[in-house]
Amino acid sequence: MFLKKFSSKGLIYEIVAFYKMQHIYHEHYSRLSPQEVLQFIITTKARKNIINKLKKFKKYYGESYSLKPLRKIINNQKRITNKKKKEYLLQFIKDFARYHRDFENFKLLKDAIDCINLTFEERIIKLSRANNTLYEFLLPHEYVAGEKPIINHVIIKADVRGSTDIVSRMNDKGLNPASNFSLNFFDPITEILSRYGAVKVFIEGDAIILSIYEHADTPGNWYSVARACGIAINMLQIVQRYNIINKKNNLPEIEIGIGIEHCNSSPTFFFESDNRIMISPAINTADRLSGCEKSLRKLFSAKKMPFNLYNFQPVSEKDIAATGDALFIRYNVRGIELSKDGFEKLSKEIELELIECKIPELQKDKIKIYTGKFPMVSGRFQRIVIREEYIPEVNPSDMSIIRMTSRKYYEVCNNEKINEYLASVIL
Repeated sequence: MFLKKFSSKGLIYEIVAFYKMQHIYHEHYSRLSPQEVLQFIITTKARKNIINKLKKFKKYYGESYSLKPLRKIINNQKRITNKKKKEYLLQFIKDFARYHRDFENFKLLKDAIDCINLTFEERIIKLSRANNTLYEFLLPHEYVAGEKPIINHVIIKADVRGSTDIVSRMNDKGLNPASNFSLNFFDPITEILSRYGAVKVFIEGDAIILSIYEHADTPGNWYSVARACGIAINMLQIVQRYNIINKKNNLPEIEIGIGIEHCNSSPTFFFESDNRIMISPAINTADRLSGCEKSLRKLFSAKKMPFNLYNFQPVSEKDIAATGDALFIRYNVRGIELSKDGFEKLSKEIELELIECKIPELQKDKIKIYTGKFPMVSGRFQRIVIREEYIPEVNPSDMSIIRMTSRKYYEVCNNEKINEYLASVIL
């Protein structure tokens, strides 16, 4: 069938000529292209031009070219048997298939190579290594044990409330506001970072952003959310201790709100000189969680609220579905809000015990809390308490509650009454 198809198109003689010319081409006609030699054998009209070309070669290079080998192939073409035609045709089909196989492999290899950038610039190597996109193939003596790739991370954002007023009051007293923030806030927090495996991402005015990373193949340290909750509690305690001193010295007190968000992926890094700068969606979320609506702060300042964190939904379900979390408002003064994703990750890190507390001094309804212990970097254990509460839909004009929604928020709780209750029920 193949022989019949190729013969009907006049291709079989081209195939035979191609294979027969191979053994004479390099020996007799290397100054011609292979296509020219092939055309001489199969096309009568092409022979005159090729003969003239060979005569020019003799004139320019002093070389003689005999046409006998080519004419011999032309004569043999007329006497070739069907058996030989089939042999040459089978050889051609095999070679043709190999060519396409190799060509497709070449394209695959080329596409793969195009994805690889061999770099020699130290800044590019540094940037790629930080973002887990650098592949290094080192000799044994070149290998240096390094940090495992980051697989996910947690952002802790602590925001100082009323910093403008604090700065103004200290300036009026002829004092340096920077000393107050540095000595009572930033420096003490820096001292406790290593206990929780946290790193400082950056300081933004009166706010500090920390991160805790989880690295591949190190399950013994996969407590990023629990440790973030632990360091957040410690940050509040630090501020509280210094506020006692500030109060005695008639200095303005520092109030902060903290937000914690977990991101189930590695952050992106870029460098400005030697400074590593992080990009992460968790930073924006933690920023919202640490925020506090000014109107709520003013409204609640006159009240003695039992907790330090409250979330409210001032719009309808339809508006929430269209826009999302940006429409929620929160009161967060000396509070720590943990995101929903963060709570889900925490529940996988440690065993959380659900307890429903009945503490009339705080509120009439039962208080739903989760509690558990986590290991710090040193190996010591710290207990954390998470308060779970439903978000109410409220009338924004007077903050009266319309109904309770099905949405929840989570407060990392450091409430004295709850701690006393837990001490009495947990062995």
